[in-house]
Amino acid sequence: MCGPCVGSDLTYPCEGCGSSSDGIYRARLCSRCFLKDQLAERLGGDEEALPSPLADTYLALTGAGRPHSVIYWLSREGVSDLLDQLASTGTKPTHQQFDELASTPATRYVRDLLVAAAVLPPRDEYLEALPRSADDLLSQAPDHHRRIVTPFAHWDLLHRVRRANRGRATRISTQNRTRSTLRRVLELLTWLDDEGTSLDQLTQLDLDRWLDEGSITRRDVRPFITWAERCGLASDLSVPPPRIAAPKTFIKEEERVQQLRHCLSAEDLPGIVRTVGALVLLFGFPYTRLLGLTIHDVIVSGDAVELSIDGHSLRLPPKVDQLLLEQRKASAERWIINQTASTTPWLFPGQEPARPIRSEYLGLLLRRHGFEGLASRNSARLALASDLPASVLADLTGTSISNATRWTGYARRDWLDYIASRTQI
Repeated sequence: MCGPCVGSDLTYPCEGCGSSSDGIYRARLCSRCFLKDQLAERLGGDEEALPSPLADTYLALTGAGRPHSVIYWLSREGVSDLLDQLASTGTKPTHQQFDELASTPATRYVRDLLVAAAVLPPRDEYLEALPRSADDLLSQAPDHHRRIVTPFAHWDLLHRVRRANRGRATRISTQNRTRSTLRRVLELLTWLDDEGTSLDQLTQLDLDRWLDEGSITRRDVRPFITWAERCGLASDLSVPPPRIAAPKTFIKEEERVQQLRHCLSAEDLPGIVRTVGALVLLFGFPYTRLLGLTIHDVIVSGDAVELSIDGHSLRLPPKVDQLLLEQRKASAERWIINQTASTTPWLFPGQEPARPIRSEYLGLLLRRHGFEGLASRNSARLALASDLPASVLADLTGTSISNATRWTGYARRDWLDYIASRTQI
């Protein structure tokens, strides 16, 4: 190696914008300029002459916080046909067109980008994904099963889900429950085939036998049995409502306290692990309730820090409040970078800017650092139920009074002493 080359730092400016800060991506262009060239060519070849609907789409995509994601999306199957259609009609894209593309992280990112830019209207993605999810599941079933279950899925089950979620965002747990119901229905119909009988010949004795031979999730067929009876497809049958099983997984109280202290003091742990771990170990929150939080739900009121969750305002103890403030700051900084693809500043953002971190990945992340979510949550709930009556527990944690009553029952406490002590304050 020649002497003058040693330690030299050669940088090459982008031939499009002249900047050398992002490096050269391809064809002597940075990633954003390369994206502009590619997209303009796909939409008609001249960005200055694009009609207004396409100009809005072009500006939203080329202004993405992560141009690499949009470049990758351009290479996906079906995208070329979509862009050709937009170029020929001069119209802006629709959700239906995106629904016909493969559901990949890049496609979801671009959809969120266009929603944030008001090119696409906002919608409840978990709710809108339910019909496609149901159809995918039913497509694997035999024709004679599909003819029975399809009208139930679309005209009854999904209709009730939409009505129940009107005015609020759908949770992924709703999607999971819906799929579970359809799976159990198909499982029942397969069992009937194996038994050499049909739905209209199903007796209560046979139904009870099928329910008893399987897991508790078989009771998820209850809405289907009700619908089938109403439609004249089954006789007078009944399925008991799903039992709420008593919790079985716990950790010792000493271990819960030790893990909580670890969350509060171990600065080598990821911030999200410390924050979520502390909230679960202290208040017994399930992950799904935390994932809907935004940075605006962490509220500073004087010297106090409060967490707004499910309509309840929860005052946070010292150290825990600092964890929430640090998490809010980190998430706010990340949202500022990604707000071109997100209208919601999630407190626990995921890889896709417009969505919070997935509960499955969050659980895996906590387990990787030694925290067992269900056992920790159960132990925290039991500790609270041992010290608080149901009404106070429900208000503190934002859970239902019936759920709080069950937990105080598990703790088996007599609240006469608690009431007496409160009257003396």
